[in-house]
Amino acid sequence: MEKKDSFGRVLKKLAASSLLLLPLVANAGYTLEQAFQEVNQQTARCLKMKNRPVDAVQDTWFDSLSSDQKRAVLFELSKRAVDRCTLEAREKYSWALVKQAGETGDLEGIKDWIALNSPIDGKAQTIVKSLPEEEINRLSLSDHFYYPFDSMSLRDSLISQ
Repeated sequence: MEKKDSFGRVLKKLAASSLLLLPLVANAGYTLEQAFQEVNQQTARCLKMKNRPVDAVQDTWFDSLSSDQKRAVLFELSKRAVDRCTLEAREKYSWALVKQAGETGDLEGIKDWIALNSPIDGKAQTIVKSLPEEEINRLSLSDHFYYPFDSMSLRDSLISQ
């Protein structure tokens, strides 16, 4: 029952946020296939950017974190950077899915997309939720972390210090 309620809330949020994009996508004339290709191409471009090194983090708040907290925050910052990088293409694809579902009545594509984009709960997510959101947002919007970056190398260098 809880999953059904959660799905309903996610679907409502998707529909509500998608309404803002309706004129953009409707006028763009995107087919579902075109939107799918674009989201895949943009995701590939963003993942290539994950090779971008970040040599050091000079931040008092970040420095005060434990090793586990730093790992979790770096994971979250990396996820947000990739999400930010792919946002426009993902929104267009989401709208194309909504449009197709409206035309065909088939909700499977939307359900799959929501499942793919739903947060994964785990230890890192629990740690991130316990930390001040404003600090994570601040770091996420900083020059180092705004765009995708090599989070694994940075994590390894910070943890080995």
